[in-house]
Amino acid sequence: MTSLFTEWYMGNYIRPLSDAVFTIASDDQWIESLAIQQLHTTANLPNMQRVVGMPDLHPGRGYPIGAAFFSVGR
Repeated sequence: MTSLFTEWYMGNYIRPLSDAVFTIASDDQWIESLAIQQLHTTANLPNMQRVVGMPDLHPGRGYPIGAAFFSVGR
């Protein structure tokens, strides 16, 4: 498991939520729980290595908007 400690980066915190799921946001930023759920769902897709919710993270139609994804393979 990734370290549970947060890291400070350019005015935002990088927070690990699991081995593959992270968020980058400030303390006063509100993130919808559905967007977090969608991050976890996306992280479980085949070949997905990391999923990161950015400061503008919000729910999409099944997958989060305002996120970056790293996958391997096809």
